[in-house]
Amino acid sequence: MTRTPLRTALVVSALAVGLSACQSPSPEPANPAGGVSSAVSSTVSSTVSSMGAASGKTGGAVYVTGAKAGDDPCARVVSAIGYLGLSLLPPGQEKAQHWDGDVRGRFGYLRGTLEMYGPRLPASASAAVTTIDGLAETLSRADTAGSLRPDLLRRYRKASAAVLSACGRT
Repeated sequence: MTRTPLRTALVVSALAVGLSACQSPSPEPANPAGGVSSAVSSTVSSTVSSMGAASGKTGGAVYVTGAKAGDDPCARVVSAIGYLGLSLLPPGQEKAQHWDGDVRGRFGYLRGTLEMYGPRLPASASAAVTTIDGLAETLSRADTAGSLRPDLLRRYRKASAAVLSACGRT
C-alpha cells in the first residue's frame, strides 16, 4: 500500500484552503456610522478621479496599460519604438522580416501610444508622428501585401528616427 494518494490529497487540500483564503474578501472595518470604511471609500474615489484625469488629458481613451496622463510623452513613445524594435530585424534586412502577430501587434501598440502621447511630443516630431501612425496602421494589418512591407518598414525607420531625434534620443 502506498501513501501517494494520501499525500496528494493533503497537498490539494492545503492548496485549496490557501487559495480560498486569498480569494475571500477581507472584512471591511465599519466606521462609527456603521458604513464602509472611509479608507476604502477614499481609495475608490482616488481611483475614479485618477481614471478621469487620465481620460481628460488623453481624449477619453487609455490605449497603453499603466499609462498616466502626466507621463513624459517622449519617454512613452521612445519606449514603444524600442519595444517594436525588439521584434524587427536590423536595417537592411527588411525583405527578410517576418510579419507575424507579434510584429503587427507591436505596430498596433505603437499606434495606441502615439494616440495618447503624440500630441504632446515636441512640435518638430509632428510630421513624423503622422507618418508613423499611417505606416503603423498599414503594417499592423494582416492583409497588407508582403511586397509593400519592406519599403513601408524603411519609411517607418526614417520617421521613427526623426521622433527619437526630436526627443533627444538616438
